[in-house]
Amino acid sequence: MGKRNRGNTEPSAVKKYERGQANKSKGVVKHRLKLAIKRDEKKMAQAARSAAQSELLLPSEPGMLETEGEMERTARISQRAIAQAADQQTQRKAYDMKLDRFGPYRATYTANGRHLLLGGHKGHIALVDWEGCKITRELHVRETVRDVCFLRDHTMFAAAQHKNLYIYDGMGTELHCLRDHGPEVHRLGFLRYHWLLTTIGSAGRLRYMDVSTGAHVADLPTRLGVCDCMRLNPWNALVALGHRNGVVTMWTPNLSEPAVKMLCHKGGVSALAIDRSGRYMATAGRDGALKLWDIRTYRPLHEYYTPRPVSDLDISDRGMLAAVHGPSVQVSVHADCMLIAC
Repeated sequence: MGKRNRGNTEPSAVKKYERGQANKSKGVVKHRLKLAIKRDEKKMAQAARSAAQSELLLPSEPGMLETEGEMERTARISQRAIAQAADQQTQRKAYDMKLDRFGPYRATYTANGRHLLLGGHKGHIALVDWEGCKITRELHVRETVRDVCFLRDHTMFAAAQHKNLYIYDGMGTELHCLRDHGPEVHRLGFLRYHWLLTTIGSAGRLRYMDVSTGAHVADLPTRLGVCDCMRLNPWNALVALGHRNGVVTMWTPNLSEPAVKMLCHKGGVSALAIDRSGRYMATAGRDGALKLWDIRTYRPLHEYYTPRPVSDLDISDRGMLAAVHGPSVQVSVHADCMLIAC
């Protein structure tokens, strides 16, 4: 049998938690005081070793998937090998979810990350308690579901179905059927600090609705045709739309024209992503280009070309950009460092 892993007990790791040098005085000290000093020194040394061992459970520095050489590919590293190399708390969070019957799926989380909402293109909707990975509610609407979105919290969500927009409660009961957002809603977004639900679809009209009163706040025609690419800026609540002529527009409900209009790609915009600080935006086009923009100056910072056109983008809170192209997910850390994982 193999040895049990007892954590990191290397001298460099233990030294980080030590409280200085031990008492090495050789003067005349009373016997009881001398024993007390030795006992305290022994306790402090044991505390330093225990703190070094606890780094396995509570890592002080976040990590990422990195290769040891240029010839090694992270796509060939299995999920089991990644879980074995992680700490014990991360190993408990590993999960395996198979969604191969009613996909492709759209997914969204609540603001606290506790609940997950899944919407399958073939009509499957599931509400998952992410802390325990348990399905709390599941329903099949028997028609196309293009997008799903939480409204206030997990007790209410919206689903863009075949023709109309529907609102359900946490029990799966249909509350409202909004026919004036049609004919086909492609993307949903919710501004949780403003209680505004935004929709965009085949008519190319951006609509804002106040979910607290049900009143329509704005109905803005983009005049750029069908749109199926929308992201919300979490910093200033601007709605960014990617259009099929390569243009990205940014909207507010109090303006009838876009606040910002940028020509980003030669082909249609297929995906958008904006970081939490609202400073950077990533765009992907059907021409195969992936660009990173500084929204403050509206200038491109970096540009990549992926093997296939990117279908989805997202930026993590640590600034890592994930791009989906075909069966692969490409994670970019720096401008010249690309990490690939399936």
